[in-house]
Amino acid sequence: MLIKEQNAIRKSWTPDKIKIGLIYPNTYRVGMTSLGVQLLYFLFNKWENFICERIFKPLNPKTNPYSLENQKKLQDFDVLAISCQFEHDYVEAINLLYRGDVNPDARLRKDDEPLIIVGGPSPTANPFAALFLADAFFLGDIEPVAEKIRTALENDSKSDQLESLSKIQGIMALGHHYDNNGKWLGDKVERVKIQDLSNAFHPIKQIIPEDVKGTKNEPIFGKAFYLETDRGCSERCLFCFIGHCHFPRVGRSIGSLTKIIDQASEVNDFERVIIYGSAIAQSGTLDALLEYIINKGYEVSCSSFRADYITEDLLKTLRKGRQKTIALAPETGDEALRYAINKKIENKTLLSSIKLAWETGFRKLKLYMIYGFPCEKEDARSANFKFLKDVREKSFPRGKISISMNQFITKANTPFQFSKMSSVKESKENQSWYKKAFYQLKNIDLSLYNPEWAIVQRILSLRDHLYFPIVKEVGMIGNTIGNWKKSLKAENKNFFEENEWNYQIQDSLPWDNISYVLKRKNLVSAYKRFQEIMNCQE
Repeated sequence: MLIKEQNAIRKSWTPDKIKIGLIYPNTYRVGMTSLGVQLLYFLFNKWENFICERIFKPLNPKTNPYSLENQKKLQDFDVLAISCQFEHDYVEAINLLYRGDVNPDARLRKDDEPLIIVGGPSPTANPFAALFLADAFFLGDIEPVAEKIRTALENDSKSDQLESLSKIQGIMALGHHYDNNGKWLGDKVERVKIQDLSNAFHPIKQIIPEDVKGTKNEPIFGKAFYLETDRGCSERCLFCFIGHCHFPRVGRSIGSLTKIIDQASEVNDFERVIIYGSAIAQSGTLDALLEYIINKGYEVSCSSFRADYITEDLLKTLRKGRQKTIALAPETGDEALRYAINKKIENKTLLSSIKLAWETGFRKLKLYMIYGFPCEKEDARSANFKFLKDVREKSFPRGKISISMNQFITKANTPFQFSKMSSVKESKENQSWYKKAFYQLKNIDLSLYNPEWAIVQRILSLRDHLYFPIVKEVGMIGNTIGNWKKSLKAENKNFFEENEWNYQIQDSLPWDNISYVLKRKNLVSAYKRFQEIMNCQE
């Protein structure tokens, strides 16, 4: 795959250089929409004695993975750094290693095979289902310890590299923190939390593909520059691991953001700025930032907002920046349930924000919703329908409404980590009901997540090292539901029972040996409070 790109770095492969293969276990189109890929690529290549090249999942399943810059094989690299944004990335990463003739089990890898480091949001929440994929996991934000990682990787041998890495905050390493059987060794590992985002590294030059419009390699947002305004979230909705595992939110100052835009405009050719952040509207400076970007002649695009932060001025600015869709995450139309999960927004606030979007000129609305919350009552379905009916009749009378409606999935490091999940049968019944109900509303596009894949996601999110043989097997033979069922059965486990079990609040958890800002007692307290509010016992 040869693609013309702005700012790609091709260094000479000389023996004195340390070679890092940066693996994003998805396609080029998806990977080049990740700010994390841009950040790590330019951070590693900033080090003069390092070479970093990108590796993505080839579009052709028969093609073995290779690096884009110099078409190097996986075994050619000294280090493979794997970025796992989502749980399924573990499986895809194993598949890429297997296809690239690198053993996906660290315990069986030879000394002349690359050292593998895995990081990203999913392993930061719970790396244990994929425990033996990596020689070392990195948990948290890399910027505060990047130079220490650099120094550690400058060691001559793989064992010395791992020894040095194991002493760095945020690193948990095989043989140093856990043994070949998954038994924990020594002290807890403290995840790294960045405190000052304004002065942290941000890639000014970014790789922007050329001449790919309309092809399978075109990034999702086209010819764009990615700008991170904030990281983490302080809202702490009970189902969301970002609000708990990445608590509290930290943001960049308006001064640092405008400086990045000024510098970026001098070294990149792009058409729009994509605003990245989990809580972008909470900064209080978003309006000013958007105006600055638009006045420089760029389009803007933002992810979903909390309805209680939407104003007429913000919506008008987004329209000036040619954003066509407004996205909100009400989660549920049941107001009492929404408050119980700690998303304290009234229905009337949501409806008035949506109406304001309509009056401002938006004709496309995207809503993110969830069904099957713990202790959810049956009347939540009718509450969801009534809410959508009110949206259509009172707030957004015409235009397209797209609803992404997924079932609740239990996530590690949230108060709901102690909850069960709807069975596949229950979920399919809910989906059938919503399809029939929403069909009555005009111009509604309903997207539903396969409940069998929700079970897989739960396994990867919650399970421990004993499930690694299953994860590894699926990765090698192919990430399909059929292979998950077969691999689980081979280990005397039933796919359809994976929703039924749950951790008790007194149980030991796989991630107990990782230290987070929010402690376990905070999560237990929030979970008990939810149960009291909802008057339920699972």
